[in-house]
Amino acid sequence: MWFGLFFLCVDNLILQGEELRRTLADNRERRYVELLCAAEEIVGRKLRKKEAELEKATRRHAELEARVAHIVEEARNWQLRAATREAEVSSLHAHLQQAIANRLDTAAKQSTFGEDGGDAEEAEDAESVYVDPERIELIGPSCRICRRKSATVMALPCQHLILCNGCDVGAVRVCPICLAVKTSGVEVLF
Repeated sequence: MWFGLFFLCVDNLILQGEELRRTLADNRERRYVELLCAAEEIVGRKLRKKEAELEKATRRHAELEARVAHIVEEARNWQLRAATREAEVSSLHAHLQQAIANRLDTAAKQSTFGEDGGDAEEAEDAESVYVDPERIELIGPSCRICRRKSATVMALPCQHLILCNGCDVGAVRVCPICLAVKTSGVEVLF
């Protein structure tokens, strides 16, 4: 009888040990699942943060590309305006030369017909109307560097009209007015 009782106790101990092992295994498995869930949550948060940063960088890139396109379009518009003004100046110069030539022809015809009264005066007037591009240098503001010629080059991006053609070719890299870095220059024709 003692042996029966002993085996019964041993069986109970074995059952309790197996149950304890199962409980420990369940607890271990639950812990692993909790750790995996926590790690997954941390990785998910970091992934969402990086995705937000990527989206922000993508938006900034698109904004910068739009700005570059706007600046390129603005530069193109300035070039068109400059070309238009150059054409206007050429046209006005041609009209002026034609008017001077007509005036000289008229004065010459009058002098051949023997009109003595105002020939010398009219010839002097016609010559005084003629604008010699070599003689007249200053039209508008003077160059901020050499101060001898007219300022015909606009510094970009600050848009100050400050340089002559000769000084623009030189090593001027900063606008003398606002000290902004000069990226390029556009010739403005009067």
